[in-house]
Amino acid sequence: MQAFLMKYGLIAVFVATMAEADVVPVLTGVVAHLGYFGFVPSIGIASLGAFIGDCFWFVLGRTRSKWIRNSRIYAHAGKVRENLNRQFGVWQIPASHIIYGTRIATMIVSGVGELSFAKFAMMDILGCVAFTSIFATLGFLFSSSASLIIGHVKRVELFLLLATILFTLVFQLVRVLAQRHNAGSEKDFKRA
Repeated sequence: MQAFLMKYGLIAVFVATMAEADVVPVLTGVVAHLGYFGFVPSIGIASLGAFIGDCFWFVLGRTRSKWIRNSRIYAHAGKVRENLNRQFGVWQIPASHIIYGTRIATMIVSGVGELSFAKFAMMDILGCVAFTSIFATLGFLFSSSASLIIGHVKRVELFLLLATILFTLVFQLVRVLAQRHNAGSEKDFKRA
């Protein structure tokens, strides 16, 4: 990937970040440090590429919302999606840039939902610029250790994904136990 970025420059950065918005900015920072293109323009182009890619997934969710809502995957993930939406709201959009494996799904689900494009765009631009800047800066500052940084970024993202899943499961368990407790209390009250 680094050779691809060095050969094709900022056009490669734009195209690559449309698909992969965490590793590519790190490599972009490395390549900028090597002098193949400017650091500040690379952050702007990488942020724009990530935003355009996210908009593609949002529009796909919006235009195929009926089909997606009727899919089994969407039905199975419905409760988790509703809980995340209730707990984090639109902040899950920028958070998806750091929680590995959630970015595309978050953009599609945002498109399926009632979220306006303007609100989506505002939150996503915030996430794209912030996290692309952080990742590119890490790559720039620690260019000799880029492979280590990429490994750490992936581990942190995986940890955040697992923590989110665990938090959601615990939240669901507590909710179910509370409902059972309330149902048991109502039965005891009716008997008395």
